Amino acid sequence: MFLKPDFPALAAVSGVFGAVVAALALPGVARPARTAELWRKFPRSVWPGRVMTAVALAWTAAWTPSFLVEFVPSAAPSLLPLLQYALAAMILATCFALPELLSCRAAGMLMVLVPTPMLSAAQWHPSPCRYLVVAVAYAMVVAGMFAIARPWLLRDAVFAANATPRRARAVSAAFLALAAVFLFCAAFVFPVAPGAQALR
Repeated sequence: MFLKPDFPALAAVSGVFGAVVAALALPGVARPARTAELWRKFPRSVWPGRVMTAVALAWTAAWTPSFLVEFVPSAAPSLLPLLQYALAAMILATCFALPELLSCRAAGMLMVLVPTPMLSAAQWHPSPCRYLVVAVAYAMVVAGMFAIARPWLLRDAVFAANATPRRARAVSAAFLALAAVFLFCAAFVFPVAPGAQALR
């Protein structure tokens, strides 16, 4: 369910997403000056980039077997053991061969990965509010692809959003409002009754 949840999981997926966004946005509302300073350091921070890269690549490696089994089942048994070696090599290569703006690239990888369980859970959910999840998910995918290919765009966006404490608070408040909508939907809109049928 973690990698490919069905429609009953949309409440949990939305709740987790809303909680994470709220946790990232709250400091900017409470202490905008300090938070803006930290965000401006983020694009060139080394260890956060390495940690996020490891998480993103481990997530990708955990997901790959399901694709191999589905699309190349005959080759899956021989390819799967190579994943554990390839994963370590990919993490080291990405962290040390691409150090420039690594945090932006890693954030982009996560922005591409996170929408997948969101879209999978929203696909057949009976509530029309699922389109909010779909829209946010696709916006994240597009932003993530640009962050991977052109990480300086994310750097510039971070600098622009945190140019002043007032702007940092306004941007954080907007993300906090989005998080509140997701948490509200997770609590009151997306839960489905046992035995409810998907829109298939």
